[in-house]
Formats: sequence, structure tokens, C-alpha cells
Amino acid sequence: MAKESKLTAAQRRVYDWIVDYIDRMNMSPTLAEIADGLGYRHVSSMLVHIHALHKKGYIKRHPNIARGIEILGRKSDDIPVYGYVPAGHPFLSDENIVDNFQLRKYISAPKSVFGLYIRGDSMRDAALYEGDLVFVDPTKDPQNGEIVVAMVNGEPTVKRYYRENGTITLKPENKKYAPIFIQVQSEQFRFIGTVIGLIRRIDKRRIDQIVAV
Repeated sequence: MAKESKLTAAQRRVYDWIVDYIDRMNMSPTLAEIADGLGYRHVSSMLVHIHALHKKGYIKRHPNIARGIEILGRKSDDIPVYGYVPAGHPFLSDENIVDNFQLRKYISAPKSVFGLYIRGDSMRDAALYEGDLVFVDPTKDPQNGEIVVAMVNGEPTVKRYYRENGTITLKPENKKYAPIFIQVQSEQFRFIGTVIGLIRRIDKRRIDQIVAV
């Protein structure tokens, strides 16, 4: 939706407050938070400005989502989704971005988070299936038992992480596959990030239709 006209002073005040909130919190505010933040005694008094901003093309409001205000006309804040690459090729490179996902439309997430599609069935018993989309935080130090993405011999892998006495164990969740044992200081190993969430592949195709009404 294109911007149709300039904003009144009151509309500009609401718009600027929403933009500042999203920039600080990495998520959109609720209507109650906007009203409280701007000193409105009743949400209905502020809601008229939200409707005007939506009509003029400055925001898009998804009324069935509590934090359903989207700023229009700004640079996309989608997270990149990376594909698997042959061993030795750069993994976290622009050339390896195969998709993107508006994760911050639904939850708060660090700016460094990225997505990765699950390949294979080595994590089947942890309910990670081929085609699922996992969200990975490269800034979160892994704890024993957490699921991580790591590079082993130049190739990305998703496994459960354990570290003890200088040895890292990357454990699959499928008895068909053997654990990977590697020394902490080995050049064959590089930690990429800790898995912090996922979306089932069947859900991903429909998620916008379901919640972004």
C-alpha cells in the first residue's frame, strides 16, 4: 500500500513512537502499550490514529495478532535462510541465502538470528524433520544437551551438543547414525550457532495465511 497523504501532528507522534519501539524492542507494540506510552487514557482514543496510519499506507495492521503492526516502506527486517553447501564452500554468505522469513513479525529475536532448513533424518527423534525451518542464534553459547549448528570438515551439521574434558560430542537423534567426536581446538570444527526455535515445514507454507489476517 503506497503512502497516500501526509500525516497530522497527532498521527506523526503515534507513527514515530511505534517506529522507535520496534527499533528498540525488535517487535511491534500492542495497542495497549502504544496508548500507555503516549499517555492516552483509552485505547479507543488512540485507535483512530492507527486506522488513519493504516489507511494512508504508513503501517499495516494485522488485527488478529496482539503485536500485529507492521511498518511499511522500510527496509525489510527478514532473517536470511541459508542452504546446505558442499564441503569447503562458504556457509554464511549472501550467495548461500535460499529464502527469507519474517521471524520478527511473530517473536522478538536478536538481529544476528538466521534460518536453516533441516536436511536428512539424523535428528528425527528430536522431532526435527527434513524440510523443517530452524532458527539459529550465533551469539548464544551452547550448553550441554542443546541443539547446535556446527561446521565439521567444512560442512554444516545439526546435532545435539556435549562438551567434556576437551572433547566435543555432536550426537545425532537417530540410532542409524554415530556420534561425532572432535577435539575442542580442532580446525575441523567450527561452532555456528545454537538452535532457538523451529517451524514445521507444513506450517511454514501456511503461517502467513493463518496468523497474518
